[in-house]
Amino acid sequence: MQQIALTALALLVPFLIIKLEKTVKPIQWLSPIVCCYALGILLGNVLGPLWDHTLARTLSEVSVMLSLPLLLISVDLLGWFKLAKTTIISFLLLIVCVMLVSYLVGMFYKDHDPEVWKMAGMLVGVYVGGTANLTAIGKILGVREDVFVMLNAVDLVFGGIYLLFIMSAGVKILTRILPAFNHDGLDEGEMDLVHWRELNLSKKTLHSILLLLLSGVIVGLSVLVSRLLTGEEVPSIIILGLTSLALIFSFNKKIRHFEGSQEWGQYFLMVFCLAVGSLANISQLVSGSSWYFLFTGLIMFGSILLHFLCCFFLKIDRDTAIITSMAGIFGPAFVAPMSQVLKNKTILVSGVTTGLMGIAVGNFVGVAVAYLIK
Repeated sequence: MQQIALTALALLVPFLIIKLEKTVKPIQWLSPIVCCYALGILLGNVLGPLWDHTLARTLSEVSVMLSLPLLLISVDLLGWFKLAKTTIISFLLLIVCVMLVSYLVGMFYKDHDPEVWKMAGMLVGVYVGGTANLTAIGKILGVREDVFVMLNAVDLVFGGIYLLFIMSAGVKILTRILPAFNHDGLDEGEMDLVHWRELNLSKKTLHSILLLLLSGVIVGLSVLVSRLLTGEEVPSIIILGLTSLALIFSFNKKIRHFEGSQEWGQYFLMVFCLAVGSLANISQLVSGSSWYFLFTGLIMFGSILLHFLCCFFLKIDRDTAIITSMAGIFGPAFVAPMSQVLKNKTILVSGVTTGLMGIAVGNFVGVAVAYLIK
């Protein structure tokens, strides 16, 4: 009964935020995505033991898997090739910046704790390809269990701070610093959201059923492929499968323009953000050593600042700089909500691709930096 109530709450809150968006100014300013993430943090910590974290993880996994196909089937894939060069440059800059800052901070703290070289390598992995790499590198290097738990918790807090900042004030600040995204040569009609609100209730119901069925089929096939290839459900393979299948469907113009895909995709992203936010355990961090915060903060925010500084000198546009930063630090799952905040879905495919590349190379560069420090 408790799980049913919590699931209903997680599904209802994003729906209410969508309904209130046009009338409540704070929601308009912060964006529905940010509001869901903040409310998730509040719910997870206020409800405490009443909040089922296992259920929250399941909700986050299911919602993001449903959202990606819904968003990607409406993307103009051919337009991505016009953006690929700038995206690749920005992503390579991110990798270099994370490696350099992690190496310097790791060398500075080298004598502070025998696990520092492992910690630096883990943070390289997580800021190039996401949380999955932090776990993988930790297992490869054999990091102590207490270090792993603390580093993961601190990263989650700083990640939440950066996520809230970049999705709100950060976008506005970078708008004044970096060049605007160039839409020249892109089909503007492909980028406009379709007129979902103009449909009557029966058509909305029919479209919703068809879209959810299509998304479910894409998810099911991706999970099946992962199990056939590896014998288990590997997130990177599933996301790659979701991306590939959705893009194949996107070549069909009728599917690409099918009303409701963006709206449903955004809704499931809001469910995802609320569920992920609820996993942040603030009390766990209060008892931790302060130097973990300083160590992680220097690497994370130092890498971010250096990356944006490089983008400024190379005149890389705002949207590309932000989306590659999000793809590297948070992985492909967070690319979609950021593209919604930027109101630019043309960068969605390149961002997801960048996130997948980050997962692929993050373990290698993370282990390399760790052994360089050692």
